[in-house]
Amino acid sequence: MAKANLAKSRDNASQAAVDIEKIHRALTSIGVDQDAAERLTASKTLERVVVPIYWKEGLESRINSLWLIKLPEFLKSFAKEFPDGQVRWDPDYESDDPADDVAVLVRFNVQEDDQGNHWHPKPTLLEDEAYQRMIERSSFKGIKAVHAHQVVHGK
Repeated sequence: MAKANLAKSRDNASQAAVDIEKIHRALTSIGVDQDAAERLTASKTLERVVVPIYWKEGLESRINSLWLIKLPEFLKSFAKEFPDGQVRWDPDYESDDPADDVAVLVRFNVQEDDQGNHWHPKPTLLEDEAYQRMIERSSFKGIKAVHAHQVVHGK
């Protein structure tokens, strides 16, 4: 019986390592610098870390909270649903709480004209509904969430 428990424990440990690596790759793929990605994935509170996620068009914006361990799945779903979209790390995020200075920025449909100018219209109603379903699947399900800025800045 002890051998079975030990084997199960090893399987769980290797699965956790794979998940941490996936999270690290997801973070760097959206532009998180290596130091911040390392701090986030090495944190003892990784399973409780949340980060603001938002979209903005002009004065209109919508802010939600993303459970960091769900980032790889969120990115996969987002790329499938919004092939012309973009997900980027925003290290200069401005919120009501000045300490909360990191976030994830999403753009649903990045367009470029002949002169190389970029724009990204706000989501349509159907796009927003699909996005809200993704957010629901990726929201924190525990208690006592830890904000990403606390981990990134060592607070």
